[in-house]
Amino acid sequence: MPRNEHYLQIAADRSMIQDLLGRYAFAIDYETGNPGLWASLFAEDGRFEIPIMKLVVEGRAALTQFAAGLHRTLPGLHHVMTNSYVDVDGDRATGKCELNEFLLRPEAIYNNLQGWYEDDYVRDGERWCFGVRRVFFPRDSSRVTTSGPIGEYFRDYLAFCQQFRRE
Repeated sequence: MPRNEHYLQIAADRSMIQDLLGRYAFAIDYETGNPGLWASLFAEDGRFEIPIMKLVVEGRAALTQFAAGLHRTLPGLHHVMTNSYVDVDGDRATGKCELNEFLLRPEAIYNNLQGWYEDDYVRDGERWCFGVRRVFFPRDSSRVTTSGPIGEYFRDYLAFCQQFRRE
């Protein structure tokens, strides 16, 4: 691909989307007093989905409510996203990245979830945001979040998520 204006624009867009991924992790993990910050990283009608749970959170008000519930029911959660790629097509893009979650508790740091995100991004003016972010993980990993000490810690979160289920 020649290094022309189009090439440079795609490189800039990919860099901005990588920045979005970092802001996502910091907002959901550390901005526990400001759940709207996480929601603001999504388009106005953006969605967060966990298909295996039939969970769909749509629109900024619901996304803010979801982030507040996550902060309340799973304090100490930490997201690590790696091995990402992004394909840009004008004002839209798609991407994937690996997800590892860790849960900090007084007795241990648990590696509680491994999976990946599949994303649809949209350009909103001068910034990129999530149109749809989907979380996928192998079926076996759901046993980790529902049993043993991690299952105990996740119980309130999973109960909270029931309000966002779509059959």
